[in-house]
Amino acid sequence: MRQKRIFAWAVGIVLVAFTLLLQQEALPQQSAEQLYEAALLKKNADGDLEGAIEIFRQILARFPEERNVAAKAQLQVGICYEKLGQKRTKLAQEAFQKVLDNYPGQTEVVKIAKEKLSVLQRGQTVLVPDVGELRIRQISSGLNEVIDSLERQLFSYRDETGNLAVMEVETGFKRILTNSASWETGDFVSRSILSPDARLVAYYWYSGYSSGDLRIMNIDGSGQRILYPGEDVSPELREDFWPVVWAPDCMRVLGILMKKDGERRLAYISVSDGTIKLIKDLNRINPDNIDISPDGRWIVYDLPKKNGTGKYDIFLLTSDGSLEIPLVKHPADNRLLGWTPDGGWVLFASDRAGSWDAWVLPVKEGKPQGDPRLVKRDFGILGAWTGVRPVGFAPNGSFYYMVNSWLEEVQVATLDNEKIKVLTPPQKVAHGYQGANCYPDWSPDGKYLAFSSRREPRGLGTGALCFISTDTGEQKEFFFPELKGNFIRVNWCPDGKSLLVVGADKNDRAGIFRVYPETGEIRPIVTEGSGFHSPRCSPDGKKVFYEIDSWEDNIFRVMCYNFETGHQKEIYRSSSQIIRLDISPDGKWLAFLEMADGTLKVIPSEGGQSKVLHKFKDDWSTSVAWSPDGKYLFFSRIPEGSGKTGRIELWRIPKEGGDPVKYPLEAKGIENLRIHPDGQKITFNTFKANRELWVMENFLPKPKSKR
Repeated sequence: MRQKRIFAWAVGIVLVAFTLLLQQEALPQQSAEQLYEAALLKKNADGDLEGAIEIFRQILARFPEERNVAAKAQLQVGICYEKLGQKRTKLAQEAFQKVLDNYPGQTEVVKIAKEKLSVLQRGQTVLVPDVGELRIRQISSGLNEVIDSLERQLFSYRDETGNLAVMEVETGFKRILTNSASWETGDFVSRSILSPDARLVAYYWYSGYSSGDLRIMNIDGSGQRILYPGEDVSPELREDFWPVVWAPDCMRVLGILMKKDGERRLAYISVSDGTIKLIKDLNRINPDNIDISPDGRWIVYDLPKKNGTGKYDIFLLTSDGSLEIPLVKHPADNRLLGWTPDGGWVLFASDRAGSWDAWVLPVKEGKPQGDPRLVKRDFGILGAWTGVRPVGFAPNGSFYYMVNSWLEEVQVATLDNEKIKVLTPPQKVAHGYQGANCYPDWSPDGKYLAFSSRREPRGLGTGALCFISTDTGEQKEFFFPELKGNFIRVNWCPDGKSLLVVGADKNDRAGIFRVYPETGEIRPIVTEGSGFHSPRCSPDGKKVFYEIDSWEDNIFRVMCYNFETGHQKEIYRSSSQIIRLDISPDGKWLAFLEMADGTLKVIPSEGGQSKVLHKFKDDWSTSVAWSPDGKYLFFSRIPEGSGKTGRIELWRIPKEGGDPVKYPLEAKGIENLRIHPDGQKITFNTFKANRELWVMENFLPKPKSKR
């Protein structure tokens, strides 16, 4: 009997082992990339460095032939050991050295390993900057990416194609999560935020440049779903959810519900079922920045002051919206940067000391604990077209941020149109306010060059309308206090005394205005609608032609306004944007660029059938202008593989069509091309955008030691 029991027991063991073997074989084998993603989650989301090392080693053992993934895994082993502290420094050095020895062809990974080794070899005892020693350093420059958020050791961002992606902070390794973006069709990610555990990403996906959805997916690109759809209803009724920040519990996203009419409401959306919980009516005002306290009890945001200055103060709001408390109230401009990971400080920027500086305010239980403390002078302006944009905090309290610059400069060059040569290369002509000058146009008699000049980065005050004498080079400046912000288009009228500009009045009414510099008079011309571009006065001064965009319903039109009757007439309609309208010297033809089919077209100014003069293929254009004799059209050309801010060429084509010819003139970002009445001098503004990623470290005040 005992032998039978032993035999049965042995058979059972064999059957169990056989069953387990079958189950193991039935399970899908993880690829090297899948294991690598799992290891990153364990390292970044769970903080389990030892567990991550074991998975990285599995990759090295099982997939030695997949050298790209194996090299990254070997590098990550070293990074994990580095994070485990000085007792593991030798192991970290050995891991980094193996990258150099075993994977010399993986240049990107080898570069990082060399940098890591250099730091460790310079000083075995110094792995991080001294605590309390403020350090600000640039991570990268010339970025094509728009970085939105930071959690654990991951950035979320929009890449140059418009797709959603994530990037490892330590290595710079990138992973593209979507693949359907297209600038041509207007499909792209506009905003993304990582969950606090770095496992999910919520993002707003634009469709057709008009509407969009709030979507969510796992950090490995799987599980994509629409959380809040852009409803297929009339634009007046449609409501969009703009994601701002995750709640600490990773179960809700805080954002802004937006309607076309300007209504704004702060709300939470449930990640599980998309239900909305309204928190606060924002009264048609958008906060500049919003964050949540690490314990989830408080929301902090900045709002414009009620005195109409355009300056901001900072407020706290209970997470259920029941109580709002002023946190930073000061006559200066105060802009939120974020809530520190330890929950003890709110970081903000303010110009209270005469420059835009970074400050921290101690906060406890929804109340300030003393006065703000200065941490960095000349940190950078917020809320402007050029300046600082917050990204987020690393777990150790380091603060990451983008610095954006937008530089435009008016240039003048001289051409030989017979020999298709450049007699004088492009030169800057504006006096002062470098990088803030754009939209040039020649006066009808050619004696002056007018252009718009930005005088306040945030557009709060009025911009300047500048004239430069072509004879003496003298510059005059004119201001129109009744208009708000900067002029975004400039065109001389035939009388030589007035100009058409696109701007907004003090009531934020956007439109086309006629301004008289010598008298300061302002006359609104067209103020119904939005999205005005390229106003062009007819040679007889009786009409103005312009473009108007309606992104909500994807209707883009060329319109004509009659000064005498006040009547408006539609000349042309497209399903995609129309760019840089211009009128022929005899007033009979309009030329423009149409994105829908990628063409340069002309159409009779009274309306009728359009004609394609040139079909772009993989290239595109930014500007078009008639020659003074009406025989040619000049246009800028973006070569294939370049971008709007890259090297752009000057071309010319006969008004009847045919083969275009290229001038030996290139410049960065040619925009708003205009031809002088003499036919030789040309003007345009260059355009250069730059994005930099920075980090501010060790800036928080030291905690007081207990005695």
